[in-house]
Amino acid sequence: MRPDSFLFATLGAVIIPGTLSHNVEGILLVNGTETPEWKYVLDIEGPESFQPDDRLPPGWQGYKVNPIIGPDNPNVTCGRGAFKAAMRTETADVLAGSEVGFRVSTDGGGTRNRGDTTRQPTFYHPGPAQVYLSRAPNDDLLYYHGDGDWFKIAYAGPLNSTDWSLWPRVSDFNFTIPKTTPPGRYLMRIENLYPTASSGFQQFYVNCALVNIMGPGGGTPTGFARFPGTYQTDDPGILVPPNQDLLGGPVELEDMRLLEYKAPGPPVWTG
Repeated sequence: MRPDSFLFATLGAVIIPGTLSHNVEGILLVNGTETPEWKYVLDIEGPESFQPDDRLPPGWQGYKVNPIIGPDNPNVTCGRGAFKAAMRTETADVLAGSEVGFRVSTDGGGTRNRGDTTRQPTFYHPGPAQVYLSRAPNDDLLYYHGDGDWFKIAYAGPLNSTDWSLWPRVSDFNFTIPKTTPPGRYLMRIENLYPTASSGFQQFYVNCALVNIMGPGGGTPTGFARFPGTYQTDDPGILVPPNQDLLGGPVELEDMRLLEYKAPGPPVWTG
């Protein structure tokens, strides 16, 4: 789809509920337990041109699913308007070495636990997901906007040559906080990336949770990134060849080469 076609589809989707096939990860999982939506994850906004009103179905959040286009977009840090929600977002206590995760709370088909419960929202586009941590200066998460260093702690890439591990029909991305992570208060950022073979059309679905990591520490994180700043539009892993773009062209499945995919950013720090 060309960028102008995408814009037309986006504008239509924010008017007609449930027509845009994207996703939002608004639920934090702690040791497999679902926490309330937006309790620990910074709530995000829809496009500036769209404001929800009483004509929308109760609880519908489809206007929030619009992607961040391109790695230079300032909203690629934590999502559109995310830091406006800091004052009303709680901080989750998590133990280093324990399992946490993000769950898709809304996609183009609807919002979790509202309406049709036979189909829950999932990661909607083929591509990888990565998780980063960035410690707030002076452990003050209320006023930290993620403009410091981030280190990567988790990656979900291709499952095989034709499938991604989080696509299709997957709702959760669970991972382990490295056991030696220095204790403190962090932004924990998930990026679900839809890499494409079309320059300037790469889509990011980004959310950030507020977490207080507890534990003995002792580790020294390495391999830092900045958002925006580190990724470039033509980086491998963002601009990919046609045989790694499942929706971008007439490539037969037997010709797919997802296992050759190289994720953008630094390597995963394991502690």
